[in-house]
Amino acid sequence: MDTKQLYVMNINTVFGNNEEPLIQRVDDIVLPALTSGITKEISDKTRYIFEDVCLNEISDEEWVIQGILIKDTVLDVMSEYSSNDGLQTTEKHVKSSPYSLFIIYLKNHRMVLVKNQSGSPNIKNFSVAFKHVIRNYIDNYNKLLEDGKKERKLPSPKISITGIKTAQSIRESLENVEKINELVIKFYPLNAEWDYDPVFGAIDQKIRKKIQSPKGRMVFPSPQSKDGVADMIESTEGLVKTEMKVTYKADSSHISGENTKRTGKISDDQISAAMTVDVTHELNEAYDEINNFSKDIRALNIQTQNHIIDYNEFLATRKK
Repeated sequence: MDTKQLYVMNINTVFGNNEEPLIQRVDDIVLPALTSGITKEISDKTRYIFEDVCLNEISDEEWVIQGILIKDTVLDVMSEYSSNDGLQTTEKHVKSSPYSLFIIYLKNHRMVLVKNQSGSPNIKNFSVAFKHVIRNYIDNYNKLLEDGKKERKLPSPKISITGIKTAQSIRESLENVEKINELVIKFYPLNAEWDYDPVFGAIDQKIRKKIQSPKGRMVFPSPQSKDGVADMIESTEGLVKTEMKVTYKADSSHISGENTKRTGKISDDQISAAMTVDVTHELNEAYDEINNFSKDIRALNIQTQNHIIDYNEFLATRKK
């Protein structure tokens, strides 16, 4: 049995000016894109590949998109150490393909990402690869349309993928922080989820949409309560992105011996909560185990009224 790291994410993806939620474009955009073979090239030695992606009914009327994301790379080994020979110069190029399993729950646009090992794709990597593949698939499809069929163009996407945070994961990121200088809350289009939260949902529906802005932000200078910040960020459940500009506690300088304080930025993906899950099989064969584990995760089982309406329409298309 192996223990893996699991992250819960909110995969907010909408299409076109009407901001159609992801679930309405599963069949003509999302699934074809993720199975198209389009890869995200990071460098001449590293690329991200979506593999084994499919639509799956994991239980009665419970549909998900599942698959794996592979980091296909070449590791350059330029030195090696042994107790007999000490540090030796070498030149080796080792192919490596760490991967992560993902499951997108279509009933509420939440998902899990499970890393197979330390070098497996993380939330940020998944977001970069997903955005690239979806956008390139749409661009390629639209370019191939004949002039007389431009009305069939696929709509452009707006994609924001955020990790679900817990107050504990946020407090851990603030352990060595002396002061939060600025808290930034970033808004983006929601997958019809604006009816879930009376504060952030109202901002999305009554302000951002009304003024027709693709995104927005609120800035809070010098918040005094770390616990208050942690509790507030936890309560957002991935409906917004957060960023903190901080001053860290003094470190002893090894050079001068003086105490120095450094400033930094804590981004949204740095404070996403990691859970642990035990799997008895190879991770790429452990979908059932991950789904069983996910049944007890509250954030994965929330459905708003808007979610229910959209999901029932999706189910109706499966029965045709």
